Amino acid sequence: MAAPLTDLQLYTGPNGEKSKKVDFSFIERYQTARKIGLERSKAKFSPAGHAFIQSNFASRIAFRLRFVDYLKRHPRVLDMKIKPPVFVIGFPRTGTTFLFELLGLHESVRVHRSWEQIYTIPGTEAEDAESLRRDRARRYQANKWYFNNLLMPCIGEAIQHVHRIGYDEPEECTIPCSFDLPWTLTELPFSVFAADELAPLGVGDAFRFYRQYLQLLAWQQRGQDSDQGDEAIWMLKCPFHLPYLQELCAVFPGCTVVWTHRNPRECVASACSLYETVMRMAMEEASIDPVALGQAVMRYTELALQQAEASLKLLGDRVKVIHVRYADNIKNPKQICRTISEQAGLGFSETYEAQLDAYLQRNAEQRQKMKEQNRSQAFHDYKPEHYGLTETQIQAAFQGYISKYGL
Repeated sequence: MAAPLTDLQLYTGPNGEKSKKVDFSFIERYQTARKIGLERSKAKFSPAGHAFIQSNFASRIAFRLRFVDYLKRHPRVLDMKIKPPVFVIGFPRTGTTFLFELLGLHESVRVHRSWEQIYTIPGTEAEDAESLRRDRARRYQANKWYFNNLLMPCIGEAIQHVHRIGYDEPEECTIPCSFDLPWTLTELPFSVFAADELAPLGVGDAFRFYRQYLQLLAWQQRGQDSDQGDEAIWMLKCPFHLPYLQELCAVFPGCTVVWTHRNPRECVASACSLYETVMRMAMEEASIDPVALGQAVMRYTELALQQAEASLKLLGDRVKVIHVRYADNIKNPKQICRTISEQAGLGFSETYEAQLDAYLQRNAEQRQKMKEQNRSQAFHDYKPEHYGLTETQIQAAFQGYISKYGL
């Protein structure tokens, strides 16, 4: 059954009134994504999926309110100085996760993990560093069982073969940014279908909230010494930042952007498969139209490219952009990491090199094991024809982009 628009309006009040104390402008973005997404995809919620997506949305609102309330009671969090971060961006399936995990091994950076995105807010009013560290350790242990035994079964096994999710795994920016953008996992496919309508609505306060989120994580480890700042550099990643680079850099001046590139002929169908897998979490599988999804992904990719290129022209030398081709990163990942680390001012130490070697060895062994089990083909098959596309069609649509970046 399709979720009526009033499902989202319920959170503004019984008669649609909006609170004077809380900015509910993000509701319009969620409403637009879901309304247009349902219309264009023609997909229908399963009963369990509808309950799950509504519960997920309500938890986002509750989390946002608790987050704002904590910052009001502890304003010194916002005094926490953070260094300009490094953002790994690029279309889904262009190697962003692989590169992000490699860069996240550097001893001078920090990443935020899945559990920190869900259980972010301290449960203590104390502001000294020791109390905050104890509370952080308590939250880590207290929520682990729920995440692994209740939340993960709802997410399902299939998603793990497309995008790995784990309690201690580094995770991308989508959940923190979902305060203002319809980027929760089950809403993301709707955002792709509604790309044209969402573009003029902008990002709202998404990146301002995200900066405060990073300040809060850093605060939990430094406590009242917030004026000293955070020594580590945040290593962050999200494919969906591409259309909003100008807004991102306005909130994070001086940041470094690492943009991964891959021939769309090789990754568009894979991205379609990712969104289809996510849609199965909440939608009746028989109602999912892969051809409509293919057209939506093509349009989103085209629009995001246009907006990203326009933003970079406007930003000029105000942002450092490092372009990385997928083929180069797969062929020589350690050299790519050296180049990025040096250009981002991180340096390339023997300690980091040893971490890279160990990771790459483990990764090679795991990939070989999966290949022998034939699991990748069984769980993530993404031929373009399944989505009403052909490689020739995709190549022609993005020939300018392919030529510009030598893909």
